[in-house]
Amino acid sequence: MNFTFSSSEHGTCVVKLWATGRYGFSLPKKVDITTAAGVSCTYLYFNKKMSLKAEPGNRMIVRIAIGAFLAGAGRTGVPVEIDPEMPPFAGTLTPVRLDAPRAPMRVRPGKSHARTPSDAACGST
Repeated sequence: MNFTFSSSEHGTCVVKLWATGRYGFSLPKKVDITTAAGVSCTYLYFNKKMSLKAEPGNRMIVRIAIGAFLAGAGRTGVPVEIDPEMPPFAGTLTPVRLDAPRAPMRVRPGKSHARTPSDAACGST
């Protein structure tokens, strides 16, 4: 997931969320924030607490990382671990779509909708 946000101090910043596992549900998660001047900061999220409270979603983790960035954490170049109790960024996040084409859907070869129209025409005659 990629986002941009605006800061009066840093201008337009780009945020990249790196999530492990299928569909990005696994932990740990890494958030990279790059300013308009090219300065990068890295924030890591690990869930270490066992609680009944729900795990924060990917967007909330991004908002918490931005809040930590704007508070001055992580500007030393060393990755910073963020905590879900930290105050999140309350501003606007703009999703950024990459120009890279999406991966094709996974379809089992034996299904009729997996065949191309020319394959279906050959099989029906």
